[in-house]
Amino acid sequence: MQTDTSERNVRQELFDEGRRILHFWRDRVLLQDGGFHGEIDHTGRVKPDADRGLILAARILWTFSRAVASGFEATAENRAQADKSYAFLVEHFWDEEYLGFYWMLNAKHEPVNDRKHIYAQSFAIYALSEYYAATGKLDALVRAQLTHQLIERYARDIVSGGYLESFTRAWTSDDDLRLSEVDLAEAKSMNTHLHILEAYTRLYQVWPNEELSGRLIHLLDVCKNHILDQETYHYHLFFDQSWTVKSDLISYGHDIEGSWLMLEAAEALGHPDLIDTFAEIAVNMVDVTLAQGLDADGGLMNEGHGTQVVDSDKHWWPQAEALVGCINAYQITGAKRYLSAAQSIWSFIVEKMIDRTLGEWFWKVNRAGVPDAEKPIVEPWKCPYHNTRAMIEGWQRLDCTSRDMV
Repeated sequence: MQTDTSERNVRQELFDEGRRILHFWRDRVLLQDGGFHGEIDHTGRVKPDADRGLILAARILWTFSRAVASGFEATAENRAQADKSYAFLVEHFWDEEYLGFYWMLNAKHEPVNDRKHIYAQSFAIYALSEYYAATGKLDALVRAQLTHQLIERYARDIVSGGYLESFTRAWTSDDDLRLSEVDLAEAKSMNTHLHILEAYTRLYQVWPNEELSGRLIHLLDVCKNHILDQETYHYHLFFDQSWTVKSDLISYGHDIEGSWLMLEAAEALGHPDLIDTFAEIAVNMVDVTLAQGLDADGGLMNEGHGTQVVDSDKHWWPQAEALVGCINAYQITGAKRYLSAAQSIWSFIVEKMIDRTLGEWFWKVNRAGVPDAEKPIVEPWKCPYHNTRAMIEGWQRLDCTSRDMV
């Protein structure tokens, strides 16, 4: 069934865009040895001496593994790339002495920052679990299980619940808890907990067991009762160890991303009460995000304070997460307004976010739709994970539940 506003085959467009992103990374970023360029600037120029980050390495592995495991583009070429990315991750980022994965390598593949940040360890679990789903290679599952055990041994807060942020190479207390230069140095964060949840969900899907089920239930409880403000339906971002809130900024992208990731975890567990609870939360979070953060042009703005937008720039990854979050809200409710919102967000992505010259998405555009002229197209945080995932999720969900955007 066609929508009233467009004759476009949106599901096909999502598929085409996902393939285009995969091809960009294979053709412009990835190397024959399984490695990758650490930075490519906004003109397409490679910075050969740039460091290589664990987050980017894990997200590359996840992306090509997911393309295969989901059936989105399960080609021999993508399977070979997943194999090479896995071998590179294990050979160069894995710490044989203290276990876990290094944060950052230099261009010679030597550790230049060997800390063990739990956010990054979680992305390793996410990628390894997906690679296992794509290939059935037991070594990947074993390494994901071991990394999960490291998080549980060292980062789990048995007093106040949840997980601590960062550790040294030897898993002792880290002096710098920040995930990035723009983050607060606090004991706990929304961002780390959201991505532990994401990683544990995928691990549980390929390795269901009672202990991991319990950790997922605990994480959902933490998300609902500590991280989510149940009056505003926004996430709090930073906390001390006892869950005292330390920031009043709002991240619209994380809100709408978390809306569907929490429900995905509940669905993986298969508990009807949890599914009902987090389905209702998901819809409320999407409603608030659309009301407060979505611009008239269909783009999702970056940050707010109270009910006011304080950063109107539109970064690449919130657009991707908003697309999935709106389709997910439609699947829950059947309300066409969420499909209309998804259509608007997708139109904004097509018109403003895609770099037609280089082939990836711009890091961000301002409210007038002008791309940032300095931000790289590839660097340790600029990766193929959010946008490829949104293309795959949209392609799958529209096929299974709705023809309204097709």
